[in-house]
Amino acid sequence: MKIAVLGGGMVGSLIATELSNDYDVTVFDNSHLDLRNVKTVIRDVTQEEFRKEITDYNIAINCLPGFMGFDMLKTLVSLNVPCVDISFMPEDCLVLAKKAENGKCTVVPDAGVAPGLSNLIVGNIISKNKVKNVKIMVGGLPKKKNPPWNYRAPFSPIDVIEEYTRPARIKNNNEVVVKEALSDIQSFEVEGIGELEAFLTDGLRTLLNSNKKISQVPNFSEYTIRYPGHADLVRKLIENGDFSEEKREETCQELFEHWKLTDEDEFTFMLIVATIEDGKEISYTVYDERTDGWSSMSRTTGLTACAFTELLISKNMLTKGMQCPEVLGMNEENYNFVIEYLIERGIVIKSH
Repeated sequence: MKIAVLGGGMVGSLIATELSNDYDVTVFDNSHLDLRNVKTVIRDVTQEEFRKEITDYNIAINCLPGFMGFDMLKTLVSLNVPCVDISFMPEDCLVLAKKAENGKCTVVPDAGVAPGLSNLIVGNIISKNKVKNVKIMVGGLPKKKNPPWNYRAPFSPIDVIEEYTRPARIKNNNEVVVKEALSDIQSFEVEGIGELEAFLTDGLRTLLNSNKKISQVPNFSEYTIRYPGHADLVRKLIENGDFSEEKREETCQELFEHWKLTDEDEFTFMLIVATIEDGKEISYTVYDERTDGWSSMSRTTGLTACAFTELLISKNMLTKGMQCPEVLGMNEENYNFVIEYLIERGIVIKSH
């Protein structure tokens, strides 16, 4: 089994290293990577040469930045190369569903921690209950605050900025509503962590329209977690025009200096709360910390993508068309496979 990992950043490198224990793995990147048991091909993945090479692989994992994600996914589907995707693209990947189905090419979109693991858990809850409201809150943070931002970027900083500027889609009383990212700031406290804030971001993705039963849930929202005050600082930059086309690159470079992830202690925390028909709440938490040199966000994102990859291979599901994480989660066997894979690797997942 030959696997291609497209993009060798923090998450892509972890995915390649993890899967190389059992498979022949190659990373396509614009620079050489020194990873154990992993071959690196230095390649511009937008060129024809790549299109010829990628068809030699049984499955590709798309770890490119969001602005490159959709074009790559479209290329893979057109070539009938199965794909697990974590690129956080702004486009609607479901427009490729018919083409993937006709080509018998499996695609698992948004296969990271959130969207991804969050969708899987939500799908499983909905499969067993009549759900009225779903709220997802997730973020990765340093354990020690580093003022003024109190934040480190655990994946592509370009995608962090995209997350802060892309309008957030939520569902309110059965209607999809578009809100400003960074809006509806909420404060809450988590035992052992302390006070946090959360604000709306565009993380629901395929949960809005991938499945009839899931679409019947009238209220959905997704929030990004940070330390208090972070959202206000980012909003001031936006209001000052610092993310305008003329200033964006300069602003990003300055922020990346402050946000650069070091080897300091950090964690990822996710809270999912579903309110069911009788008013009862079903909640799940996910928690992870830096382990063996890998950041918690790299682990929760990358290992979830690995779990979906292993699921497709072990269940012979490489010709099944578009397979959204929430739909996979509605099948108990698929759900248990992914959850057990992550728990075995030290990620703490609890129901409450």
